Amino acid sequence: MIYYCADDYGLNDISSTRIQQCISEGVLNKVSVFPNFDGVDLHKMLKDKNVRVSLHLNLVEGKCMAKSDEVDLLADKNGNLIHTFGGLFKLSIFQKKKFEKQVYREIKAQIVFWKGILPQGVSFCVDSHQHTHMIPAVFQSLLQVLHDEKINLEYMRIPAEPLLPYLRTPSLYFTYSAVNIVKQWLLKALWLIDKKWTKQYKIPTAYFLGILFSGKMDEERVNKILPGYMKMAEKDDKDIEVLFHPGYLDKSECDLKNKNIVFNKFYFSKNRKIEFDSVMRMAKRSV
Repeated sequence: MIYYCADDYGLNDISSTRIQQCISEGVLNKVSVFPNFDGVDLHKMLKDKNVRVSLHLNLVEGKCMAKSDEVDLLADKNGNLIHTFGGLFKLSIFQKKKFEKQVYREIKAQIVFWKGILPQGVSFCVDSHQHTHMIPAVFQSLLQVLHDEKINLEYMRIPAEPLLPYLRTPSLYFTYSAVNIVKQWLLKALWLIDKKWTKQYKIPTAYFLGILFSGKMDEERVNKILPGYMKMAEKDDKDIEVLFHPGYLDKSECDLKNKNIVFNKFYFSKNRKIEFDSVMRMAKRSV
């Protein structure tokens, strides 16, 4: 099974409406949902077709969902989350015990919320905003919360892309940004640490596509690389997850003030419109 996923559902109404359009008219069949922004009606999202939904754990933007005074390493007194991936990673090393205790509380608050809104019979899937769950201390805390809350986990995203399909597609060699290459190698290094726990807990995963093309997920690149993924997935009897960010925004339409948004440039990027168009065209070509 190939899951074409959109991240960041629930950022605001405009972004979510465009992702909903990609579900109804495009190729999307999986959506990753923020728990800590605007209210989300999962029943509305799921009415159009069979779409998998995932909790998009958020430790870097918006408000915390635990009590702010109980997660003061992660959030300010107003409840605004205050660290990027790098800040969380540093805390996990230099204030490990306190960090683990607080990140457990915040993850638990988000998971308990998600359990409360997840329609009956819908599987529990999880990933994270900016892939922060790959930080080993966060990863372990997440697994502990899943265990303590007796979650029957259907799927967890592991954003560590296999290298073979890319090595076998030389026409794409000069299309990767340096930033994405660094991100990929960092995530693969963290995956080497996290992997043992995934095997121990028998976490269901899939082959993932979306880091090296992040911000440039157009259908031409995806169509070139996907056959290599499909061969691997068929051989290993695994699913594939292809990540897009099609919930584009324009500054003339809205602003994101008073939401503690850190990645404004990312949300207003023109590349998101490209990814939206790609998702729509891919659906038309598959008919």
